Amino acid sequence: MRASPSTVFRHPSAAGSDAAHLALFTSQRDPSGSWVIGSGLARLTTVIATIAALVVATVLPLAYFHFGQQFEAGQIEAETKQEASLVSSLISHNPANWQTEITRLLAILNSFPGPEAYTHTIYDAKGSVVVQLGHHSKNAPWPLALELVEARRIYQADRVVAQVEIRRPLDDLLTRTAFVAAIASLLALLLFVALRVMPLRALQRAVQDASFLASHDAMTGLPNRTLFQDRLRQALAQSRRLGGETAVLCVDLDRFKDVNDTLGHAAGDQLLRRVTGRLRTCLRETDTLARLGGDEFAIIQSGPAQPEAAAVVAQRIVERLAEPFDLNGHEAIIGCSVGIALSTGMPSDNPEAVLRSADLALYRAKEEGRGTFCFFEEEMNIRLNARKRLETDLRRALAEEQFQLHYQPQIDLASGRLVGVEALLRWYHPERGPILPGDFIPVAEDTGLIGPLGEWVLQTACRQATRWPGLKMAVNLSPVQFRMPGLELSVARVLAETGMLGERLELEITESVLLHDTEATITTLRALKNLGVSVAMDDFGTGYSSLGYLRRFPFDKIKIDRSFVCDVAEGGDATAIVRAVVRLGRSLGIRTNAEGVETGPQAEFLAVEGCDEVQGYHFGRPMMAADIEQMIRAAPIAGEFNTSQRRVTQG
Repeated sequence: MRASPSTVFRHPSAAGSDAAHLALFTSQRDPSGSWVIGSGLARLTTVIATIAALVVATVLPLAYFHFGQQFEAGQIEAETKQEASLVSSLISHNPANWQTEITRLLAILNSFPGPEAYTHTIYDAKGSVVVQLGHHSKNAPWPLALELVEARRIYQADRVVAQVEIRRPLDDLLTRTAFVAAIASLLALLLFVALRVMPLRALQRAVQDASFLASHDAMTGLPNRTLFQDRLRQALAQSRRLGGETAVLCVDLDRFKDVNDTLGHAAGDQLLRRVTGRLRTCLRETDTLARLGGDEFAIIQSGPAQPEAAAVVAQRIVERLAEPFDLNGHEAIIGCSVGIALSTGMPSDNPEAVLRSADLALYRAKEEGRGTFCFFEEEMNIRLNARKRLETDLRRALAEEQFQLHYQPQIDLASGRLVGVEALLRWYHPERGPILPGDFIPVAEDTGLIGPLGEWVLQTACRQATRWPGLKMAVNLSPVQFRMPGLELSVARVLAETGMLGERLELEITESVLLHDTEATITTLRALKNLGVSVAMDDFGTGYSSLGYLRRFPFDKIKIDRSFVCDVAEGGDATAIVRAVVRLGRSLGIRTNAEGVETGPQAEFLAVEGCDEVQGYHFGRPMMAADIEQMIRAAPIAGEFNTSQRRVTQG
């Protein structure tokens, strides 16, 4: 005997779903100027929230119904299989009259207790009901009566002799599913609200944060350059429409870099926030304060009382920022300079022009000694254009090798010998003629051209020195050039390429080099000394002279500035200073060189005081290399220059 399964599941047909189309979305500004979520993004969020809610509302009850039906189908399948097995055993004992054993058949059906809704039926071979247990209601509470049907046929000699069937209505499962659907609908509603409101709020907050960061300085919370220009454009347009005048003030901290170098960048950031607080106390609520970058701030002030109102604010700012700042127990005095430009005569649609004019006024204030304010004048614009032309010509001059080196003799006073020369840079412009180093060196430093220009000077001077055996070659280093990384490597490379001995090269630095990052400066000086190069302190006594520098680093030479030498023959303070410097050098074992010696009495005084070297017009003007060679031939290095009678001149 064997039985074969045959499960039937009757269900209604499913309905189709509609497709949704998403629109493009953008962020928009509300009337107040703040960035808000665009309508397209709001619609997209609504669609996503709706889809998620529909999924929850439909998938949960359908999944519950599906798995409930699968569970009950498994139950009646197992019971049907067992009943068929018992009935098959009964038939095998009485194959002819098994239908008459109603009592035993009912006992078999009763041995499988189940829900009252179950209907157990045994059919004969013709399909007639032999025995039935249970009642299947035809009045189902649902419009569509769903039920599970499980039937197994009983075979004897490959012939169907009976069939066992169990029917299970799904009314209670549908009732439970309806309850689950109600709960799922409530969850879907909550999910819709959450997905519709919370993401938009989060996105709105993110958009506001992003727009704030895009238009404000993260450190101080002030408007940045972009927002400042936008507000300046509005202020200029309003001034033109309603009358009045707009003033732009550029504020730059005078000694902010010193704070960064000595106390660190964290202290510098703290200082910027403190400066912001003080600036706010100097302004009206209608004024705009912005941070343009670094230690530069800008202010927009509109009103009819210009330029007096701008001058009052500028003076107040200068005084407030001149007061000391307490940075974690360290007192910092920085001060500031202020440049002011007015909208009069400026194009209302070009805020850059007004801001540029305020910048020019700021540079003028710094040139006048800092700690002050200055109004823009047209002369500044002329100077700016001239500087721009000079910068362009300087780049072309470097590319076209318009520069030359002149050399000024250096004389040993004790022996009268020519012991060295100082290389001096000269620029002969093809149209403007000679340009003074004081005019183009600062431009080269500001534009970064001092690096390649300084290396050209060093290489040219060293190559020339190889033709003058026995003479020292002195080369000036700009403070900016000295602070460039890899200076010692550049010097070593030039010495190797030219074949110049380090002992014959003397590098001159000014005292201002020693003011910044002293440890790094001393490290660089020692690296140069390791190459055999001599180091001289130029313009000694005119800057920030400190005997501590002479202790920490053994300079080879001190050069006394010409401003002291020119008055030595007349006595007074200059004489005392020169005498003190010479004696200081002698006591420390450092050679001294006096610059700008133009008369015999000056040379005689220096010789009596024991100065080691001199240079100046009395012994020779800066001259071309050919003239130095002629000078060497006329008076060999071993010869002497009479300091009181002989004067070498050269145009």
